[in-house]
Amino acid sequence: MKVFVVLSVLIAFTAAASLTPAELDLAEAFDYEALFSNDEQRKLVFDCILGKAECGDYQKMAEISRKVLESKCADCNASQKAKYEIVLKTIQTKYEPFYNELLKNVAAKKE
Repeated sequence: MKVFVVLSVLIAFTAAASLTPAELDLAEAFDYEALFSNDEQRKLVFDCILGKAECGDYQKMAEISRKVLESKCADCNASQKAKYEIVLKTIQTKYEPFYNELLKNVAAKKE
């Protein structure tokens, strides 16, 4: 369940659609530290987000993550926006190759 939530917060490849309050709550409640500390799980989620692997149980979270990233968390409240910024900064500093590829994918979706 936790990985499912992180997928939704990490990515934003889906068409820019408004996020529901329930989707934003799922993303905010996710334990990102647990995901980042588990190499196998993190790789699975990152590959799913980039479209390199099947998402399985994490499909819904991947979709939420894509929306959040694509919209730059526009539908987020203050605490959700703060968490989004922390997670994004962590990805940028600790997982730079993934971060760079993620940005390329988001930019390609906008074209």
